[in-house]
Amino acid sequence: MKISTFGFACFLGLTLLTGCSLSPEEKVGREQALKQTVDSFADSVVQTKWDEVFKLSDGSFDSSDKLKGLLVKSWVSDAILTNGQIASMSWISDTIAKVKLTWTFQLGSVESYSSETFVWVWNGNGWKFRGRSLR
Repeated sequence: MKISTFGFACFLGLTLLTGCSLSPEEKVGREQALKQTVDSFADSVVQTKWDEVFKLSDGSFDSSDKLKGLLVKSWVSDAILTNGQIASMSWISDTIAKVKLTWTFQLGSVESYSSETFVWVWNGNGWKFRGRSLR
């Protein structure tokens, strides 16, 4: 039986593709790690611990001030951030995930909400914040 070059290439590509995907246990582990990391990220943002937030980034930002500037840019300037909570998580690939956070703000007696989607990347030993998603 003779296998065509194209057929062999397709077989090899499929084998490599399936060989790189995560096992169900690894996927659950990464999902739990992502949730814990994002919860820590949100808590640190709410508590204005910008150096802690910066440690959770992937190196795309020059400083914690630059990261802070990116995050607070779209927020109402006078409102106080009181909470950040995961609304949803979705996988883009085994190493990239999108997480939608709902922020809660207080301005006087008015409570308001804002949702943003962020990109997280797996760097080999944990999840790191990459930035906002364009959706």
